[in-house]
Amino acid sequence: MVEKLAAAIDESKMIGLVNVEGVGAKQIGGIRDNLRGSAVLKKARNTLMIRALETSKKKNIKALTKYVKGPVAFIFSDQDPFALSKFLRENKAAAPAKGGQVAPVDVLIPAMNTGVAPGPFISELAALKIPARVKGGVIQITDDSVAVKAGDIISNAMAQMLNRLGIQPIELQLKLIAAYTDGEVLTSENIEVDLEELFSQVILGHQLAINLSVNTGFPTAETIPFIIAKANMEARSLALHIGFFVPEMLDQFLSKANSEAFALAAAISARDPSAIPSEIMSHVKAAAPVAEAPAEAAAKPAKPEKDEEEGESVAGIGGLFG
Repeated sequence: MVEKLAAAIDESKMIGLVNVEGVGAKQIGGIRDNLRGSAVLKKARNTLMIRALETSKKKNIKALTKYVKGPVAFIFSDQDPFALSKFLRENKAAAPAKGGQVAPVDVLIPAMNTGVAPGPFISELAALKIPARVKGGVIQITDDSVAVKAGDIISNAMAQMLNRLGIQPIELQLKLIAAYTDGEVLTSENIEVDLEELFSQVILGHQLAINLSVNTGFPTAETIPFIIAKANMEARSLALHIGFFVPEMLDQFLSKANSEAFALAAAISARDPSAIPSEIMSHVKAAAPVAEAPAEAAAKPAKPEKDEEEGESVAGIGGLFG
């Protein structure tokens, strides 16, 4: 046995230890079926498992011996331990309830035909508050019912009843408690990773890295288009702010001049209401919501429009003054 285990250790990319406490032979068989093609499960006495680890020639494999405690078994695979741990979490085995166990979830007894002829069985169901009656010469459970609520203790009588009805409410899962791969030993704290949370953190890190690259001007193949776009936007904003005219920004310069003219008209009218003609002030008031928009919005490149209404807007107060 030691030689066989040592050979499996030497031939496997990943050697793990799983906790098999409370897992019966039937459930082990079902888990082995689920693992087929992904991993191999091997049970042996702990002393033999330790000897096999000490016999192996793999570098640092002996560090795994301190985790050979209690009811454990070897699991051999070429997968990485993170993928295998996820696989084990997702592949659980159903097991019958035992008296004294805590129900992990609500234990539901569905309406069913028990196939049992009338007799003491119906009284046993009634004692456990399971609705039943005789129909068609057999005992039938008439309604779905919650036999045991999550967190409650399963009584011996209820455990026996669930077993007779073929209901297996307990889910057994092999937990990877330690694993050896690439010369290192990882424990369950390192292995059991929330992949969705990890993925969201990677996405956030990627976004922050892009922001850092763009804002510090550190060019990469991925961020150079953003850096150029940012530089272009800042150059346009600077040109507009200092009045450095460039032909392709004609619409923006006219819009800025128009806004300033409206602001000037409003300021003059505030001091002397009769100084600005009423027809001009009507345009000033109509443009007031636009003037209240954030200043940086005016600095952004405007998309030229070719309709007549936009042309009149650009002309603005200058056209009114002739």
